[in-house]
Amino acid sequence: MITLRSSDQLARNPYLLEKMPNLRKILVHTCCAPCLSHIAQQLEKAGFQPVVYFYNPQLFSGEEYEKRLNDIQAFCKEKGLAVTAPQFAKEEFDSLVDVYKDKDSIKYISDKDRYQRRRCNICNSLVIQKTIEQARKERIKFFTTTLLCSPYKNHEEILEVSNEKALDYRMNFYYQDFRKGYWMGRNYARNHRYYAPGYCGCEESIKERRLE
Repeated sequence: MITLRSSDQLARNPYLLEKMPNLRKILVHTCCAPCLSHIAQQLEKAGFQPVVYFYNPQLFSGEEYEKRLNDIQAFCKEKGLAVTAPQFAKEEFDSLVDVYKDKDSIKYISDKDRYQRRRCNICNSLVIQKTIEQARKERIKFFTTTLLCSPYKNHEEILEVSNEKALDYRMNFYYQDFRKGYWMGRNYARNHRYYAPGYCGCEESIKERRLE
């Protein structure tokens, strides 16, 4: 397992990219078009060929899923990127978190903050796991996620989960702190009339956003 980090050398010297005609493919778990717009650009600068994977079973509805997917497909068509999007399967996420909301369950978590941390950990772990499985299916050795673009996400947890699973499956996880481009992605979305979500996507995240 290798945790690759951003290449300052490539960023400083774009001519090096011209000597790399066979760019390394990297599977990019993608949450939305705004985050992807920034990360795809950064990955190409680092010598990667992004392959987009839209897997988000945590989204609260099929309508939300389709709204995000439509923009991602439009962006990928414009940029010439391949995209894979499995059928929306909300139950894959719900089945893992419902036990912590069920007051009759021994695993019930009454503390809201502790439940939120557990819910986010389950979500991060699930999408990284599925991303690795898809990468192996497509014989792609590298993976990363647009979750790293959000300043509201726990980067340390995402990094830890990704490293652990990369080690288990002998994959290569690429880490770069993409948070500086978060607002660039939002501006890109406005300019291209893409949907810019104001929450992660699960039902609880919508409520939490309203409380904030």
